[in-house]
Amino acid sequence: MPTVRVAVNEALRALRSTGLGDDPTADELAAGVEAAQNLVLDIHEARGPLLELDVSAAYVAGENQRVRITTGAVVSVTLPNSVPMFWNWDPYDYTFTPGFPGTPPAGSTGAADNIQYRAPTDGARIEIVGTSQSLYFYRADLNQWMPALGLTIDTELPFNNRLTSAFEALLAERLADVVADAPQISPTLLRRIARGRSAIFIQSGRRRPHRAGEYF
Repeated sequence: MPTVRVAVNEALRALRSTGLGDDPTADELAAGVEAAQNLVLDIHEARGPLLELDVSAAYVAGENQRVRITTGAVVSVTLPNSVPMFWNWDPYDYTFTPGFPGTPPAGSTGAADNIQYRAPTDGARIEIVGTSQSLYFYRADLNQWMPALGLTIDTELPFNNRLTSAFEALLAERLADVVADAPQISPTLLRRIARGRSAIFIQSGRRRPHRAGEYF
């Protein structure tokens, strides 16, 4: 499975900073880990707002929620195995839809029966804000919520395995001005970076909620 080390190695090879069979230096690995963490946070920000809610009791989070722990409360927040099917929060609705925002639905630790509950969407996020901060991305290929903060060199990437190449290309772009003696980005790598950016943000293989127009 792709780790930060794998992504950094591939990014440095794409920049021709290291050759086949060569290992990055300790400084290059340290710079790579820092760049990878910042890139994950950039992707998190670029994917749009989360639904914010405050909790003061045990809670099973829903997907794409920022759960804020009420000051002074000691709360257990559980990551969901399934989420409700029939409540889709639209951050760009501006309250035009009757009944929105309504009560945010909690997730569930039960099975996804595809009647009331479904599996979380690949790439969905949950952020927990309290005494300590946490951020998780859902990886459908592993059926796991992966931590996205505090990355180390051997941490598993929080993105689906099919996005590994795209992440490595964006990481190479970020490292291009950091790595000593790195040559100018080649035209081939520039095209790969453009495709990687599209793959990361469009996520053509991800499930999307149905959108239907309403015309009076």
